[in-house]
Amino acid sequence: MRVGEEVAMVASGFEIRIAGTGSCLPERVVGNAAIGSLAGIDPDWPEERLGIRERRVAGRGQETSDLAAAAAAAAIEDAGIDPATIDLLIVATATPDRQAPSTACIVQQKLGLPPLAAFDVAAVCSGFLFGLVVARQFVRTGEARSAVVVGADTFSRITDWRHRDACFFGDGAGAVVVDRSTDADALFVAEIHGHGQGIDHFTVRPGERTFVMDGKGVWQSATEAVPRHIRRVLDRAGLTPDDVDVVVPHQPSIHLLKEIARQSQIDFGRVRTSMDRYANTAGATIPVMLDEARRDGGIAAGDVVLFAAAGAGMTSGAAVYRWH
Repeated sequence: MRVGEEVAMVASGFEIRIAGTGSCLPERVVGNAAIGSLAGIDPDWPEERLGIRERRVAGRGQETSDLAAAAAAAAIEDAGIDPATIDLLIVATATPDRQAPSTACIVQQKLGLPPLAAFDVAAVCSGFLFGLVVARQFVRTGEARSAVVVGADTFSRITDWRHRDACFFGDGAGAVVVDRSTDADALFVAEIHGHGQGIDHFTVRPGERTFVMDGKGVWQSATEAVPRHIRRVLDRAGLTPDDVDVVVPHQPSIHLLKEIARQSQIDFGRVRTSMDRYANTAGATIPVMLDEARRDGGIAAGDVVLFAAAGAGMTSGAAVYRWH
């Protein structure tokens, strides 16, 4: 799917505002030494090659919905809104609590929210960005006064800890509250795609419980798609790479992000990263990084923020937003 020119037509109606952010990371920290002993790899390899030093892993009995509910509650509190005004709850996850019902319905129950539209989005590491684009449509058309979008994953549940690829992932959740903007300079331009020819680059095969990954295939797909999305959304927004103040990307590896920044002609100093502490938390990466950047003063009013992601599918996308 490509979100076309109608997304850029901000003059035709109100735009969205990210009114609050929140995140939740498990307390348990697992370093590379522990991964190395299980997977039989050099414990220095993940940090040298990927930029990953450690990750958070959910505790026994801690579900994706637990992390998602905590992140959503933090975002709602940060936004300072009445929960009764929330008309939409989207949870982007590749690791749902159950096959049915949706994790969003479980989160709605745990938060004690009134009846509302609640559903999951399955786009793996691009999931949060896909969910944000969907929520934007609901809010902009007036179908929802405000929406909560959560990215949450517990990849530890689908990881073979004896395999080298175990070092890539961690668990976590991040969330935003989206409502209507009254700012005349509000801006949100997005593009999202799915490319099914890459389904085997990262997958959990039928009958299997853990993922398998083709690292070269992921690299090739991501470096081809993401810079293209970035160029398109900037062009449609009437911006250049130099206009971007902060990049909040999915967190696959430090080298992949550097290559995407190079191809997009964006100074890597503007790219926020967290994979050194949290590894790749899949659908949670962007909202976790966004919450951290906002709370540590890394994003200021008026900043042009660029979101970018690539995930299994292969899925990919980018969005540009003016912070306000």
